[in-house]
Amino acid sequence: MTPAELYREATHRGLRLERAGDKLAVIPKGKCTPDFAQVLKKHKQELLNWLEARACNLSPDCAPWLHVARQVLNGEFDNADGSTVESLTIGLRGIHHPDCQAALDRLPDNPEKPQNRSEQKD
Repeated sequence: MTPAELYREATHRGLRLERAGDKLAVIPKGKCTPDFAQVLKKHKQELLNWLEARACNLSPDCAPWLHVARQVLNGEFDNADGSTVESLTIGLRGIHHPDCQAALDRLPDNPEKPQNRSEQKD
């Protein structure tokens, strides 16, 4: 199931899904069956990204890039080769979200990275 389908299913069950930091809030919690709770846990990160993208008025296809941006910010791509950095740059640059912009700045050897601040002043 896609995050949008899971969200619709939750709504159909009388549940509201919300992002609460890095947690997925299910309201009211007592109304969520154990089986559905397991499904939500399995897709938690996808749902969190989808909810955040939705809250920021980003298209649904941008949601996975929020997760990728956080991976970049956590240093998971610090040793990436040039083609991986180029692919990440292409994917992240069109998404207007602070995490995506910060990830672009952190990518190693990113051709779009602003020059060193001291170099910009000259």
